[in-house]
Amino acid sequence: MAKLPEVVLGSLDEVIHVVDKNMRILFINRAIEHLSRGKIKAEDAIGKNLYDVFPFLKEKGVDKQYERVFSTGRRLRTEEEIDYYGEKIYTVTTKIPIKDGKTQKVITIMRDVTALKKTENALREMAEKYSTIVELAREGICIDDENEKMTFVNDAFARILGYENKEELIGKKLLDFVDDKGKKILNEEINSRRKNKSGRYELKVYAKDGKPKDILVSATPLIVNGKYAGSISVNLDITDLKKAENEMKRALEEERKFKADTAHYFFNPLCIAKGYLELAMKDERDAEQREKLKTIINAVERVENVVKNVVMKGEVRE
Repeated sequence: MAKLPEVVLGSLDEVIHVVDKNMRILFINRAIEHLSRGKIKAEDAIGKNLYDVFPFLKEKGVDKQYERVFSTGRRLRTEEEIDYYGEKIYTVTTKIPIKDGKTQKVITIMRDVTALKKTENALREMAEKYSTIVELAREGICIDDENEKMTFVNDAFARILGYENKEELIGKKLLDFVDDKGKKILNEEINSRRKNKSGRYELKVYAKDGKPKDILVSATPLIVNGKYAGSISVNLDITDLKKAENEMKRALEEERKFKADTAHYFFNPLCIAKGYLELAMKDERDAEQREKLKTIINAVERVENVVKNVVMKGEVRE
């Protein structure tokens, strides 16, 4: 029966192997079969020399890395790019010394980051391809990775957020520049983009100096090799437009209040006058006087109509 540690290590996605000072493989988990694209079986590698199983490692200077770990007793983390049967494979490797007084063995943990690297390269190529057009654009353009971190911004986008050096924004998230309301909007839009849906929405951001700015965002998901790899957004600074809209709303509200006050000021006395005239007309028996009172009431009603048109339509007419 396999020992528990071996069962656990065997179930991990990372390739894990242990070598002695003679570079003999003492243990290797089954993740090697995925990394080698099925060309190496774990049980076939155990007991063999590491460089016989992976002959290309010496060409990459990996033998010097192991010599360093054995001699210094310190762990070493490296990144490798390997041409493996016509395919580029990228790995992040950590070599950890196992000591018994001196370093007797080294355990190596390799993570296959090929898919991530291909995504990063695709995004970088996209950014480089369109960099000239993007930099000339007046709109702020931003590319985020799958973790919503900025991988590319143009000068216009940097200016929106108050940065002279756009490189300062790389690695940051737009979530860092909004309040709680903005975070809610962004998280909803991000979830939508992860479902391959584009979005167009307004957002209030806070620039480097803390000043608020309103932007109109048009964001589209980036799909690389069938997977969500981030998004690209075009951001238009509409701060001045929003200020103009708010000023217009304020002016319209003042106009509405003025009209309401005007109506109240005129209609009250007109209603009172009309009421008294109608009472006087009921009590008046003289036909000639009744005609005069009727003429006055008609005049009052004409004034009422004028006031209504002024207040409701802004027109001076009956």
